[in-house]
Amino acid sequence: MSRWIQGVLIVSVLILFGCGPATMNKMGKNDGTKMSAEEIFNLVSGNSLILTAYDFSGTVYFTENGTMAGIDNQNQKDTGSWDITDQDQLCLKFRLWYYGDIKCYSLSKREESERISFFTTNGAAYYTAMMVMDDPSGLAKQIASVSGPKSVRKKYAKQNTSDPQSSSPSESRVETSSAAPKQYQNVSPGPDDSTQTVQRLAANCPGCNFAGVNLKEAALIKANLQEANLSGADLRYANLRRANLSKANLSGARLNYANLPGADLTNANLKNADLTGANLLLTNLTGADLTGAILNNANLEKTIGIENQP
Repeated sequence: MSRWIQGVLIVSVLILFGCGPATMNKMGKNDGTKMSAEEIFNLVSGNSLILTAYDFSGTVYFTENGTMAGIDNQNQKDTGSWDITDQDQLCLKFRLWYYGDIKCYSLSKREESERISFFTTNGAAYYTAMMVMDDPSGLAKQIASVSGPKSVRKKYAKQNTSDPQSSSPSESRVETSSAAPKQYQNVSPGPDDSTQTVQRLAANCPGCNFAGVNLKEAALIKANLQEANLSGADLRYANLRRANLSKANLSGARLNYANLPGADLTNANLKNADLTGANLLLTNLTGADLTGAILNNANLEKTIGIENQP
């Protein structure tokens, strides 16, 4: 190999390593230091952050009592809550943006720069931010406009069921499904299968038969149940956030107070399904059959595919 070719290869390797994506693990002394929980609190509490990422650009104001309000570059507004963990992470939970998911970040700041870097829990760079004192955009007005009503879900849940444990919905859990994709086509759980086994199968089981099974309070975040048979299944309080239920058969299913923000229910069969109190925020119901479905007290805000929404 000629020296010229060797030189080109060496330069190419150096460029590749030098231009790789930034991560928290690769942050050096010149890239800033990780901020402590106290530093994060002093940074955001009562102030605004101008956030920029590949999928978002906007301003968020953080109140001292843990609420927040934001506006993006398309003039869309949202509110939510924020907190800081004992692992020095800032956690954000918007009401609509990111489907209401809780997202936590480590923050880093250079001493000589006003730019703040946000890193996800797996160390990937996400937001860059600039701090602005106080609330110059007047975003706090949004918080006042949505505050006031108190939750009465548990009260009605106790009245509508004889099961005393039904007042503990699974949406408060933060567990996520990380099961590797497997083939469980046409699986039909038998009477001897444990509830945990059935719930584990349901995390990734397109086309499977779960008719009449007990999936109450199951943690099925981002589950793949496309074209699955869930007719008559007990899915009360199940956490189906952003689950794939397109073309699924949910006729007669019990979905009371189920958590379904961002779920895909396109062309699903929901005949006579009970969705009392269900959270259907940003759920896609395009083409779904809702004949006889019960939607009493369901949250239909930003739901797709339902005409004449409240």
